[in-house]
Amino acid sequence: MITLAEVLTSRPMSAGDPVVCSNVPGTLERAVRWVHSSEVLEIAPLLRGGELLLSGGEALLGLPADAQEDYIRSLAGRNIAALALQTAGQAAPMPEALIAAADRYGLPLIDLRAVVPFVDVAETVNRMVVNEQAAAHLVVDDASRRIARQITDRGPHLPTILELLATTLEAEVLLLAPDGAPLGHAGSAGEEEGSSAVAGIVVGGQLAAQLTLRSPSRDPFLLELAADRLSGILALALAQAFRPTPAQVADARLLESVIEGADAATVGQLWQQAGLRPGQAAVVAVFRTTGREANFSAVERALHVGGVTVKSHQWDGERAVLFTLPRKDAHAAREALLRAARGAVGGSDDYAAFGPTVADGLRAHDSYVEAHETIRLGMPAAGEVLDAMDFLERRILDAVPDPAFLQTYVESSLGAVLDWDRKHGTTLLATLLCWLDSGCNTTASAATLNVERQTMHKRLSKIQVLLGGDPRTSGRLLALHIAAAAAAAPAPARRTP
Repeated sequence: MITLAEVLTSRPMSAGDPVVCSNVPGTLERAVRWVHSSEVLEIAPLLRGGELLLSGGEALLGLPADAQEDYIRSLAGRNIAALALQTAGQAAPMPEALIAAADRYGLPLIDLRAVVPFVDVAETVNRMVVNEQAAAHLVVDDASRRIARQITDRGPHLPTILELLATTLEAEVLLLAPDGAPLGHAGSAGEEEGSSAVAGIVVGGQLAAQLTLRSPSRDPFLLELAADRLSGILALALAQAFRPTPAQVADARLLESVIEGADAATVGQLWQQAGLRPGQAAVVAVFRTTGREANFSAVERALHVGGVTVKSHQWDGERAVLFTLPRKDAHAAREALLRAARGAVGGSDDYAAFGPTVADGLRAHDSYVEAHETIRLGMPAAGEVLDAMDFLERRILDAVPDPAFLQTYVESSLGAVLDWDRKHGTTLLATLLCWLDSGCNTTASAATLNVERQTMHKRLSKIQVLLGGDPRTSGRLLALHIAAAAAAAPAPARRTP
C-alpha cells in the first residue's frame, strides 16, 4: 500500500511544492491506488476509489462556488485518496470556500504551488503502486492455485478450503450466510487492530454468503484483492451446496429480462412465473456501494413496506430491485419506499437511485434505465438515495443534441437576469432556480438558500422586473424552469453533437 505521505515526498511530486490545504484526519495515511490526471468536471463516475486526482484547476476554479462544492462532493463520494490542484500560474490562490467544502466532505485537498508535469508524477507513483500490488497478486495467486487444486483433487470441502485460505493469507477467515448464520471459520486475527475486507459470494444471481478476511499485519490492499478474487472460487465451492429455490430462479430470470430490456412477451411470461399479477405498476431501484462490498441484503429487508412486492438480483456489482406497487396508491407506496431506502442507506457506503414509476411492469426496463441515468447525472455520494423524478429537467437537457439550440431559448427567456448577474456579481439565476425547484415556495427557497425572507422577496421582485412580470402568471413557467436549469448546468453536463 502506497500512502499519500510517500507520494508527497516522491521526487516528481515534491517538485510541485505540495501543501495539504484541507484538514481531514488521516490524510497522510490514505492509500493511493493509482494516479490519474483530468480536467473533466464529471470525472467522479469513472473513478473507483483510492485515486490521487491531479488537475490543472482552471476549469474548476472558473466555476461558481456551489458548482465547485458539487465537484468536491462527487469526488468524496467516490472515496478517492486526494485531489491535487495546480495553482501555480493561476490568478488567484486556492479559494477558501473550496477548502471548506473539502473539509466538510472529508476530501484531502492538495495545492501544487509549482508547475510539475503530471505525466512524471503519474509514471513514478503508478510504478510504485504496481510494484507493491504485484507482490500482493503473487500471494493471492498462490492461494487461488491451492484452493483450485483442493477442489479438483478432493472436492469442495469448505472447512479445508477456509483453512488453506487462512494459512496462505495469514488471516482470519469468516464465512456467513446472508442471514448472519456462520457457515465456516478458520484462523485467528488475535486482539490487535488490523485490516479487514468483505466480499459477497453470489451464486445464480443470489447472495449465497459473505466472506470476511481479517489480519493485524496484512496490507489492506492484499486482503481486499484476496476477498474480491477468491469470492469467485468460493462461489464454485458453495454452488455444490447452495441450490437456489425455484422462486429464486424465477426472480433471477425476470430481473435479468428487465435489466437486458427483453421484449414485452418475454417479460410478461417471466412476470407471471415469478408470481406477479399482470398489469401492476412498478418501479426499479439500483443500489451500489463506494466500498468493496455492500450489505445489500440488510438494505433490501428494510424495503418490505406495506403493499409492495420486492424482487431483486445481483448483477455486475450492483443490486437491481424491482418493486410492484399497489394499484390504488402507487405514488404513496413509492414515497414510502424512498423514505425506507434513505433510512437504510444513510450513513453507509452504499448509494442508490429510484427510477420513475411505470404503469405496467412490462415496461420496468424503462424505470431501470432512468435509475442508471439518475446515478450518472446525480453522482450520489455514499449514503445518498436519488429520485429520478428530481432529475427530469436535467434528463431533458441531456437529451437535447445541440447545446446551441438551448442557448437561444436561455438567452431569450433569461437574458436580462443573466446580464444583471454578470454586471453586478449577484446570484439571481440561482435564486430563481431554487424558487422554481421549490414549487415557487418563497419560504422554503429562502431556507434552502439560508437567507432572510425579506431578502428573498427583494431578489424575487428584482427578478420579476427583469423578466417583465410574475412568471407564475406568464403561462410559460415550465419553459422558464427548463431555461433556468439549462443556464445553471455546467457546460460539460450537456451532450455535444
